[in-house]
Amino acid sequence: MPAAALVAGVVTAPVASADDGPVVTEYAGVRCLVTADAVGRGGGPMVICQHSDGQPFAQSPWDQAKHAGRLNLVVVRGTGEMYWDKGSVTDRMPAPSRTIELTDGQTVHVDGWTIEVRGKQTFYTWDASRHGLAIDTVEARQY
Repeated sequence: MPAAALVAGVVTAPVASADDGPVVTEYAGVRCLVTADAVGRGGGPMVICQHSDGQPFAQSPWDQAKHAGRLNLVVVRGTGEMYWDKGSVTDRMPAPSRTIELTDGQTVHVDGWTIEVRGKQTFYTWDASRHGLAIDTVEARQY
């Protein structure tokens, strides 16, 4: 009987993961925050990206506020919805648990996201929906 109790305890014990909490990735001049639940930005799975130097992307739209400049953040939800915002990837978010320096050809799994680096582009795919973001220093597109 004690062995059965031990097995049941092992099966029902929570699994610890190195992927708990938001993570920042860096590759080829683009910095992104990857999280399974972006509570500070409305909740849910999200990737928030910016140029490492904070400048807007070529396709960044203008902020509608007077004299506000261009929006420098691209945000994609796990549903595939993409929008633009202003600030830093870590604004309104808990401190990232770690930073991952990506390399070409690398694939990593973080908080329900699969991150693949192919050439100059990085692909962030929410595993549950297969929607995500393809990004480099020139453009960002949702899929």
